[in-house]
Amino acid sequence: MNGVINIVRFITFTVAGLAIRKTWSWLVSDIKPSPGSKEFEQEFNQVKLKYIEMKKRKEEHDKTIRKIR
Repeated sequence: MNGVINIVRFITFTVAGLAIRKTWSWLVSDIKPSPGSKEFEQEFNQVKLKYIEMKKRKEEHDKTIRKIR
């Protein structure tokens, strides 16, 4: 009987922990991360990669326009 209670507690705490974590992530996702944090580094790298990609596409576009003129 005691083993069943421990299993039910484990499952309950696991599900509650996951629910709280997902809810917390949803609540704080709009907040800008502070510099030096892991979230800041991830967002910075995403923006940097997007910038490099857009810059490359613009250069290709400019070369095409110069050839047409």
